[in-house]
This record gives sequence, C-alpha cells and structure tokens, in this order.
Amino acid sequence: MDLLALYQPRANAPLDDLAKLMGFPGKLGMDGSRSGAPIRTARSPRFATTARPTWVNTYLVYLRFQKMRGVLSFRGIREELGVVRQTLSGIDAPHWKAFLAEWA
Repeated sequence: MDLLALYQPRANAPLDDLAKLMGFPGKLGMDGSRSGAPIRTARSPRFATTARPTWVNTYLVYLRFQKMRGVLSFRGIREELGVVRQTLSGIDAPHWKAFLAEWA
C-alpha cells in the first residue's frame, strides 16, 4: 500500500477500494475494522471465511501491480488469474462461491 501511495499517507486507499477498482470482488462480509473481536474471542470460523478472501484480494492486487510495473505480461497475468479462479472454483465453500460470483 505504501508503494502504491508513493509513501504519502494522504494518498493511500483501502484494499477493498483498490480491489474493486481493479475489477476484483473486494471484501465480503465483515470489514477489517471489526475483525479484532473474533480473533480475540474464539478464532471464529466467520473470521476465517472473511479473512481468506482478503488474502486473495491482496494477491490479485499484487498481480495487477506487477502488470503495471512490467513484471507480468498480459498473457502472464491472464494465466495467473486463471490459476486463482480455477483453484477457488475447486473449493466447495460458500465464501469462495460468493467470491467467484462477485468476480466479474
């Protein structure tokens, strides 16, 4: 986030906003500001199902950033995004089905 904001605190954007601007699903369910209580209480399964899509969004934003930097080609990013989609579609979990449904 710091690099994308050029290390300017006023120029940063939340991951959810960046992901959605890039065409990815963004956060599903609870946002990061409310995730502390489930972590402290019982390591709730709900936290796991909301945190994991955040991890995937982070990776997807990273891939797009690598494309912008010229590290990945159009073909390279298309292949990587295909691997992510294929991997998630093979997991039978409601939060991944919702994630894929939101990913246009």
